[in-house]
Amino acid sequence: MKVAKGDLIASLFLAVFTTGFFGLLYNINPESGWPTLTTIGLFSFLIMAYVLQNQRKNQRKWEKRPITFPNPEGGGILGVYVERPWYSELAELGRRYKRKTRKSQEKKR
Repeated sequence: MKVAKGDLIASLFLAVFTTGFFGLLYNINPESGWPTLTTIGLFSFLIMAYVLQNQRKNQRKWEKRPITFPNPEGGGILGVYVERPWYSELAELGRRYKRKTRKSQEKKR
């Protein structure tokens, strides 16, 4: 199980918070109930590390094939209904003012 350092820190923070929450909720005495609190903290740490690891893996999977709605290139289901007047203005500016190329780029062509 490979987990990022930030995910481990977040898991540790949430485990401490969860342990404290259960300790206060069920009025567990830390002197006599330390095995219970340790078990709660360990399980919550492992569960949060697993959840955050899967969240990162799913995020990478969705970044490869992002789903955007409506389509940023226009069209799609809502493309007819969503007006974006700046698209035509930007296209006109792009046609009117071409990018300047450096001399080194012109020599390579």
